[in-house]
Amino acid sequence: MTTFDYDRPDTTAGLVARLAERAAGGADAGTGGVAILAGGTDLLAQIRSRALKPALVLDVKGVEELQQLQATDEGLSIGAGVILNRLIEEHEITGGYAALLDAVRDLASYPIRNRATLVGNVANASPCADTVPPLCVLGAEVELQGPDGPRRVPVQEFITGNRETRRRPDELVTRVVVPPPARGTWSGCSKRKRVKGHDLALASAALLRDPGRRSLRLAVGSCSPAPALLVLDEMFERPDVEEAVRRTLDTIHPIDDVRASIEYRRDMVALMVRRLFAALSASRGA
Repeated sequence: MTTFDYDRPDTTAGLVARLAERAAGGADAGTGGVAILAGGTDLLAQIRSRALKPALVLDVKGVEELQQLQATDEGLSIGAGVILNRLIEEHEITGGYAALLDAVRDLASYPIRNRATLVGNVANASPCADTVPPLCVLGAEVELQGPDGPRRVPVQEFITGNRETRRRPDELVTRVVVPPPARGTWSGCSKRKRVKGHDLALASAALLRDPGRRSLRLAVGSCSPAPALLVLDEMFERPDVEEAVRRTLDTIHPIDDVRASIEYRRDMVALMVRRLFAALSASRGA
């Protein structure tokens, strides 16, 4: 049986202090360091399977400020303790972020979304994390808090590989901040999975057209160790769908595994990209 210490500080400063204290010893969660618990839907499974053997599990749910979901001048602020179902239920705050809501609605089941957090989905850095492609096209940033104060990193730069991020051992992800969309912004998300119902993504894609920034962005998940983001701003007025498909397929690096082949993933990505552009065109009355 895996044994570990458990702590639930009630301030962000307390969490960071505990992380800094343990980080000084040079260990990570896999070799006796600290594992951060938000929703725990993935962490607890890893501990049960002994993929992780932390010496300390540090629970963020006791910190009130990390439970905040709010619209600010910076955009949508999603604290580390905010469960996914709140993004759906508090539609008056989150309604302008369509691609993100599409992804959240299709993520797992209602009971799991009642435990899982968006910050956990990002910080876990699984290649098939459903919320990551929409966050990338929406220009979201991860805010980290460490002994030297806060810093921000764009989501697509924060995740560097399969379960690898730019978070330092003495830092905590406190929130994700999504910039406010300009009037007339369109975004959408698509996901392919093995079965109807609740399953991990074999491939996923998100598309955003922002007239305020004259930006066109496309992101793909589950087809590379880190999310693939394509900036297609030169297509803002006249999208070239087949060129977008070609660039996307040149950018991704899918693998063969028990869930799908490389060829299937590539075919599904091409299909999703075409469908997202068709939905964008239909929204504009083209």
